[in-house]
Amino acid sequence: MSPLSKALQAEFVLRTDEITIYRAELSETWKIGSIPQGGYALGVALDACIKHQTTTPHKDLIHVTAHFLHASNVGVVEVHIKTLKLGKGFTNLSADIIQQGRTKITAHVICGDLSPDAQAVHRALVPPSPYARRLPLPNHPSLATPDRIRPVWGFQNYLRWSRDKDILTRNSPDNAARTDSNTIGGGGVEWGAWCELTNEDDKIVTSSLPFFGDTFQNLPFLLPETEKASQGASSSWFPTMTMTVEFKARISSSPNHSNRTVGLYCESHFLGDPQGRHNARVEVWTAPSGIGQGKAIDGWRDEQYCIAVADQMALTIPMDINRRQGTRDSAKL
Repeated sequence: MSPLSKALQAEFVLRTDEITIYRAELSETWKIGSIPQGGYALGVALDACIKHQTTTPHKDLIHVTAHFLHASNVGVVEVHIKTLKLGKGFTNLSADIIQQGRTKITAHVICGDLSPDAQAVHRALVPPSPYARRLPLPNHPSLATPDRIRPVWGFQNYLRWSRDKDILTRNSPDNAARTDSNTIGGGGVEWGAWCELTNEDDKIVTSSLPFFGDTFQNLPFLLPETEKASQGASSSWFPTMTMTVEFKARISSSPNHSNRTVGLYCESHFLGDPQGRHNARVEVWTAPSGIGQGKAIDGWRDEQYCIAVADQMALTIPMDINRRQGTRDSAKL
C-alpha cells in the first residue's frame, strides 16, 4: 500500500544559481486508468516547492496556476524550480514537472505566510458574519456510508467517499433548480461528498490538496442520459487542461478535525466544444470526523472551515486514449 502523503514526496537533487531540481516517483497507485491523476502529479511539484521554501519567511503555499501540457506517466520525474520574484509578502516560483526531457506540467506558484498577523487589520469573512461562506455539505460524516468509486481509479482501495444524496438530488431533471427561458443564471450540476484516505498511516498534507480538488464526478458524468452531449460518459476520461488552487488556510491539527477526511463540494456550469470542454470548482473543507464515525452535536458546523478551492478546465475524451498514452509513453521510460 502506498500512502498518498508518501507518494507525493520529492527529494532534493541539486541547486544552481538559477534552478533547483528535485526528483520524485509518480506512483502506480495514484492514477486514473494508465495516467497519474492530474491533481496528484501537481501535488508532487508542490511538495518540492514546500521543501524549497522551508528556510524562508514564505513557507506556505498561497496559490498555484498549472497548465497540463502533456499526460504524465508512472515513473521518475524531475521538478525544476526557479524563483521569479522575491517580495516582502510573497515569493513567486515557477515549477515544471519534467519527464523524459519533456515538460509535462508547468506551474506558477505563489508562496507566503498564512500565520495570523496580530498587528494587521483583520480582513476576513468568517462566522458569525452573515456573509461568511458556510460548509455546503448538509449531513454530518457520522451519518455517511461509503459509496463505490469508479474501478478505473487505481486508488479505489486507498480512498473512499460518501456522496451526499441531498446534493445529487438537485441534478434531477424535475428539480426546481432546472432552468427555462425566464431563469436568470442557474444551470449546471452540483456534487458533494465526504472523502477519506483509508490507510491509517496516511494523513492530509498541503501537497495533497490538489489531489482532493481533482477528486470528484465531472459534469458529463452527472448529467441524465437525455442531456448528455455525447453518450458513454461512464467510460470517458476527463483529463485536466488547466488547474488553479488557492490555499485558504493551514491544515488543522485539532482533535475536532479528522486528519484523513475532507469535505468536497463541486459546482460545474459549462460544457461545450471542443472535446466536451467543461469547468469545475471544488471546495475542500475540514471534516469533524471520519466517515461513519463521531457524532453530530450542536454547533459542529461552526468549527469547519475551507482549506482550499480548486478550479479547472477539463476535457471529455474516450478512455481508450488514456490507456494508449499510458502504454505508449511508459514503454519509453
